[in-house]
Amino acid sequence: MSQLAVTVDTVFGLAFDIEKAPERKSGFKPAQCDLGAKKELFGDVRLAGFAALLMLGFAKKLIVIGGKEGRYKNEEPAIGRAFAICEMLTKDLNVEPACVSHVISEPNTGGNIAVISHRIISDDNLSIYNYAVVSNHYHIPRIKMDLRAGGLPLVPIYPAEAFLLVDQEKSEENKQELIIRFGRGPLAERMVEEIQGIAHKLAGTYQAKSK
Repeated sequence: MSQLAVTVDTVFGLAFDIEKAPERKSGFKPAQCDLGAKKELFGDVRLAGFAALLMLGFAKKLIVIGGKEGRYKNEEPAIGRAFAICEMLTKDLNVEPACVSHVISEPNTGGNIAVISHRIISDDNLSIYNYAVVSNHYHIPRIKMDLRAGGLPLVPIYPAEAFLLVDQEKSEENKQELIIRFGRGPLAERMVEEIQGIAHKLAGTYQAKSK
């Protein structure tokens, strides 16, 4: 039984860069920075959000979409990011394997959206509102542009971080942890307040503070 007021059948989770981690059951871990820009990815937060959304019953199925990991491009067989993320979910975070699957795409947001567009448009059984896309909060504006360009402007997008703030017993602790992860300061606090608002909407407990 879902704890949420908003649910969907299927979530498309956008993949992030990964690294090998022999010390983990899965053999993988989220990369701290992306290979190209060398910027912080917050992939660990996205991974935790993927696990949380399934635990909360937000979706029946999570399909992770991603390309091959460029760090190991000269290795055979190639390592798919989406595959590695599913391994982390099931082996490190104890997600039920039947709830997750992975699809390979080009290793960028546009490539991810191309796969989502094909999957949704070719599916005659589900309404567009039965799907959602989940990624980090910072990623959402560009995803919206790519979904519109792909002919899917109405597909809802949710920040992975919001699913970490739904559980009232853990919400305040997780909120403070997110503020720290995002560098502290007024912008980090404002971002996490907005994410918490989304969490409240998901849970059906949102109350407007402004008049």
